[in-house]
Amino acid sequence: GMNTALADASALNWLLDKHGDDSWDTVLPAFSEERVKEGQALSDLAFYLFSFNTGQQLRYLLEGMVRNALWRIFPSLVYPDPQTMIGLGYKLSEVYHATKKIGIIDSVHSTNDTIRREYWEKRWGMVKEEDKKNGGMSVKMMMLFAASLAVGLGAAFSLYQRSSPAIYE
Repeated sequence: GMNTALADASALNWLLDKHGDDSWDTVLPAFSEERVKEGQALSDLAFYLFSFNTGQQLRYLLEGMVRNALWRIFPSLVYPDPQTMIGLGYKLSEVYHATKKIGIIDSVHSTNDTIRREYWEKRWGMVKEEDKKNGGMSVKMMMLFAASLAVGLGAAFSLYQRSSPAIYE
């Protein structure tokens, strides 16, 4: 955050030098065009560059190591690991773009938001761990059971029709 704030101040100073200290009608839109994306990227990367799911995070750490090794050999073909990009001084909007292309930001966004939402739903009693009305079976399990039962009955009926003599011949 501090580095982004310093870059914001530097960008504003540069724009004021370029357009004049009294040219706020020109400076402010130019500043927004240049810097809003950096602030948004900072916010999203802070929330979604690390996964709350340890398996997913371990996978991305291992992929990052492989990605960095490949990047050293093929720098024009492979993005480095996003953490490496930050350390190398890339703009945060460029790091965000890379995480989007790699597929990290959308995947972690979905995972983290689900984990966060489920925690608070349980923490404040918005949903119960077990629904007593269905004997403790979760809705997902009930749907899986119903789908399995329907497939099984369909297969059994199909076999029965093939093995039964035709009634109307």
